[in-house]
Amino acid sequence: MKLQKFLQTVALCGGLMGMGSSHAAAMIFDSVADTGSILYSATQDGATLSATVKFTLNSLTAAQAIFEVEVLNNSFGPGTNRLTSFGIDIVSPTLNFASANEGWDATRNTNFPSFQTVDLCIWDGSSCSGGGNQGVGEGQKDIFALTLGTAGNFLTNGVSFTSPYAAKFQDAGTQGSSIELAGCIVGTAHCDPTQVPEPASIALMGLGLLGAALARRRKA
Repeated sequence: MKLQKFLQTVALCGGLMGMGSSHAAAMIFDSVADTGSILYSATQDGATLSATVKFTLNSLTAAQAIFEVEVLNNSFGPGTNRLTSFGIDIVSPTLNFASANEGWDATRNTNFPSFQTVDLCIWDGSSCSGGGNQGVGEGQKDIFALTLGTAGNFLTNGVSFTSPYAAKFQDAGTQGSSIELAGCIVGTAHCDPTQVPEPASIALMGLGLLGAALARRRKA
């Protein structure tokens, strides 16, 4: 997977993630076995939302590309914090077909409310906009196949996914609300999955602090 950075600024990505302005970036898949991952990270009403979506190119012809998609939800806190849909703003060359399996669905040129129209949306629920009780809950993983078709030629320059990369979480935090946010490409600057602590790490840190407090108390 190759990365390309563009000069155009995407204020929407920075506004939703609270990270300031960000440059649009692309993932390019031009060889079988190419991979690329998107990280989604935010906080909402006491919940820590963290999920990665990994694309692996399994098959590539001029007219069709087939990906294995792995969705891993590391969110924790109040709420079920379900990841129900995610989208790619621009896919090149232009798609004329999109489908998914294993309970997921995909569509082209559809509305992703906070992001307006996206070239590709993939969801596990009622629609790209959310709804229903489906989705990948916290601590869960799901794997499915994504098939894309084009009237162009995928072999010329590969398949390109350009940001912003949208995602929707539902039943997040104490209010059980929905939140839409932009993701970043794992492995690029300011996009590090290790920055989001997992529940086990927080528990260990808490035990360490408790031990230190007890030690100070004995010393006193």
